Amino acid sequence: MKKILTLQESRPITLQQRLSMFKGHLVEINAPNTGLEPGRLEMVSRSNFIKVNGELFIPSSLNSIRVFDTKPPRQTLLIGVRTVFPSGKAFSRIRLVRIGTDFIELLGKEKHPSRILFPLNKVEGIYRAK
Repeated sequence: MKKILTLQESRPITLQQRLSMFKGHLVEINAPNTGLEPGRLEMVSRSNFIKVNGELFIPSSLNSIRVFDTKPPRQTLLIGVRTVFPSGKAFSRIRLVRIGTDFIELLGKEKHPSRILFPLNKVEGIYRAK
């Protein structure tokens, strides 16, 4: 697990701070009982909210936020993630990009670059993938 910790920032950032770096990007909200089409990240408040398609969301209450059209990361680590919500084996072999103060950031597996941000309260565990 020591190597996983090396992907932490020297000055860790919060989920809100990271989302503010993606303002204007296409995002997909994944929440319990919610199926939303991707929309633009219009606003990120300093405290608790983001605005997508004219609707306010509390990022820490969401299962995940996928951000599209991102640059490839400089460094990743192959890991597995156990989530508090059913995800099958979707995250059993995925690339960790960073660990923030209250989130983890993963590299999406699709052909086009994307990032998946998980609030830490939606993560049960992180393990080294085989």
